Amino acid sequence: MAAQVVNVYTTASSADNLSRHEMLMWVNDCLQAHFTKIEQLHTGAGYCLFTDFLFPESIQLKKVKWNSRLELDWLSNWKLVQTAWKNLGVEKVIPVDKLIKGKFQDNFEFLQWFKKLFDANYDGHEYDPLSARNGEGLPTENGPAGAAAKTPSRMPARSVPQKPVTTMRTPAPPAAPAARPTPARPKPAAAPAPSKPAANAAPVRSASTVAAAPPGVDMATFNKVKEELEEVTRQLTESDNVIASLEKERDFYFSKLRTIEVICQDNESIGNVEVSRVLEVLYETEEGFAPPEDEANGGAEEF
Repeated sequence: MAAQVVNVYTTASSADNLSRHEMLMWVNDCLQAHFTKIEQLHTGAGYCLFTDFLFPESIQLKKVKWNSRLELDWLSNWKLVQTAWKNLGVEKVIPVDKLIKGKFQDNFEFLQWFKKLFDANYDGHEYDPLSARNGEGLPTENGPAGAAAKTPSRMPARSVPQKPVTTMRTPAPPAAPAARPTPARPKPAAAPAPSKPAANAAPVRSASTVAAAPPGVDMATFNKVKEELEEVTRQLTESDNVIASLEKERDFYFSKLRTIEVICQDNESIGNVEVSRVLEVLYETEEGFAPPEDEANGGAEEF
């Protein structure tokens, strides 16, 4: 049976470009599961089912702990996968100690490699993953119960934080010119204390707040809440920008480490690595990434 397995090796030129969402959709489609994060594969249960899918009757599914939250059960699942793959002749060493921690990058990288193994060995046969696991649910962030109902709302939730930023910032400008002609004057006429709106008449926003103020609400309080809301919106926008920048920087430096790792793997049989190539990877820049001026001039950082 070992001779039937086609082993695959991930290199910089052969790495898949599928996004995390595409990979997650592929896993859920193959296993008829409702994973919401790639990290949820860290229990090993999904790979036990994948192994039976790809190589039928090669693993003892009766021993799989499908929904356990215990690390000992996860180790038992990975042991089943390791034993099955060893008997099949799969040469990949499974980094169980890394995967079991549930970190995204380790699990995503391992899943990318497994996708290549799957594509190289799958012969197109039909498979019923639900029957294979006797209808057992696979683990999700909130446990197996009710996971199916939560999946549709959780997947798009990752893009939601960016939308309120745009919708809250764009209505503000059109509201100011539209509010000046009509709503600004009727309200002070009906208000019992005209002195308060006069104090806030200087900013342009006061006109829009008068138009949007609910009846019976003190105008000064309303304006204060409106200003606090705008400040929070601005802070959220800045936070989103910082997070996006940090994620981009993280991915940039991780790609460097991954490229160097691939270089080392490709030259493992030789026993040495071309230093100039490693230095080239370390110091190469990308649009949006450049060494700070003090580092470029050899200056030392102050703490």
